[in-house]
Amino acid sequence: MMAAGLRQDLLGKVDGERFETLLHEIVDWVCRGAAPSYQPYSQTWDLDSWWHVLNSTKSFLLLAVKENLSKDGVLEHLTGLDPDHQQCFLQVITSRKEDIRLALISATAAISQGALEDLDWQVKLVLSSDKISSVQKPVLGLDLAVNKEGQRESLSLELSQEEVASLVTQLEAANKVVTQMKT
Repeated sequence: MMAAGLRQDLLGKVDGERFETLLHEIVDWVCRGAAPSYQPYSQTWDLDSWWHVLNSTKSFLLLAVKENLSKDGVLEHLTGLDPDHQQCFLQVITSRKEDIRLALISATAAISQGALEDLDWQVKLVLSSDKISSVQKPVLGLDLAVNKEGQRESLSLELSQEEVASLVTQLEAANKVVTQMKT
């Protein structure tokens, strides 16, 4: 059973080594968001065929990783393709499986309202008065870079010692939940 959309007549137009390069470019597209350049393949496919090859191949690579297909499962979906192309798919899926998995997780996480991209922190010492320097209160300055719907937002917080302890407890609990979901 040939995977939906993959067509031997189109994929067969490139040899094994060039096809493996294209597969890696498609995985890079999945991971980084920039589609492979049409220019090197313009003599091989017209534009409609090119987009069909890209989209059907991308869909199959995502399916293979999402469904955690075994080697036999991948080959079962690729019956009808010549053995060189089947081996290229297997090599790329095996070598780039983790990259594709992380891209799928990232895409799933991006569905939520906001995702933390970066953080910066600093500890400040607040004096209650310049004459009474013995009354000192540590404060944590936390700058967060959050991605909301493609827009980067900066949030700045000042947290007391108690608030930092509460935040750490909540983050540890969230990490525990994420760890349990991964297993």
